[in-house]
Amino acid sequence: MEHLLNNQQAAEFLNISPHSLRGYVSRGMVPYVKIGRRTLFDLADLRDYVQSRKVAAKPRREAGK
Repeated sequence: MEHLLNNQQAAEFLNISPHSLRGYVSRGMVPYVKIGRRTLFDLADLRDYVQSRKVAAKPRREAGK
């Protein structure tokens, strides 16, 4: 594990609200680590999650064709 982030830090990394992040966790969309009662997020896992959500750009069509 590279570095563990708390809910606030992970939400900031993903540019979403902590509330949205809790929803992602409950739906199993984002990997997390439970240590005692704390829910933490491995930075490497979050980077992998962001990478997996990338959408390739579509080639632009030229006008008049």
